Amino acid sequence: MKLSLTPLRTLVAGAFLSLAACGGAADSGTTIKIGDQLHALKSSLDVSGEGQPTDYKIEWANFVGGPPIIAAQTGGSLDVGWMAETPLIFAQAAGSPVKIVAVSKTVDGGGSPYALVVKPDSPIRSIADLKGKSVSFMKGTVLHYFVARLLDKQGLSLKDIKPVQATGFGTGLLDKGSADAITIGEPYLTQALDAGKVRVLASGAPPNTPGFFYLVASDAALADPVKAKAIGDLVARAARATRWQRENPAKAAPALAKRYNVDAKIAEKIITRAPASYAPISDAIIAAHQDEADLFFKEGLIRKKLDASQIFDKRYDDIVAAQEVAK
Repeated sequence: MKLSLTPLRTLVAGAFLSLAACGGAADSGTTIKIGDQLHALKSSLDVSGEGQPTDYKIEWANFVGGPPIIAAQTGGSLDVGWMAETPLIFAQAAGSPVKIVAVSKTVDGGGSPYALVVKPDSPIRSIADLKGKSVSFMKGTVLHYFVARLLDKQGLSLKDIKPVQATGFGTGLLDKGSADAITIGEPYLTQALDAGKVRVLASGAPPNTPGFFYLVASDAALADPVKAKAIGDLVARAARATRWQRENPAKAAPALAKRYNVDAKIAEKIITRAPASYAPISDAIIAAHQDEADLFFKEGLIRKKLDASQIFDKRYDDIVAAQEVAK
């Protein structure tokens, strides 16, 4: 069956949670408006001491999923967004005026903050067993690609399963029997595993997905020299914050525990499950993004073959590289 994608503009009303000014630093003239998800980027900056820029202010908006962030950027209400890679496939296909300006990726040998899971006693033991089964994921997100890629590697496609649109982040659809398998992310993944409620069928760790998260800037913000400079500073702060969290999981855990309302030990597990680092935009990163775009084209979910290199802007690569070698 063909899985149609809801246009980005219609996702804004349903997925936009809040738009509120949250403590910038200095009372200077420039404000960068950032679209976050579950306060992930903001809390990472704050706990690492990187959340208070001195030359500009930050206004935070919290969303569910990358597509509505891109819609808000397209509409002019956001300058920067934080998201996994898949929404940028559909953004480029739709001609959305945004560019990827920085990339974090799972470190070699690292895990993933999401997985495809089933009930512990499920008869489903392999991806091949998903044929004809109902599988839940959020359309237009990395979880969409995750499922599509797993199926493709087994010679199957999204047409061979019964896609179920995710209605939340927990295990509700699985608990109620509304889906045979679900995609699930943190903190629900670690909580469900610790409680023995689920069994992992496949991890989102590479090579099942690239393990990318992107900082995405609007073309309008990048064309503004003052905002473009502020975005460069934000990129440096995000890279430093990610490195600090990776190197100090015990210190970072209490803030994550507060954000997710979980025990600090669970928070530390979440951090160590999928350590990440920022990296310059390399040919390998672009190639992995191209592979993803090509799969969605193959599935008929975008109408034309994309040149993935056109969605990347490498102007901040030197800034990114400097943060990993800094003392």
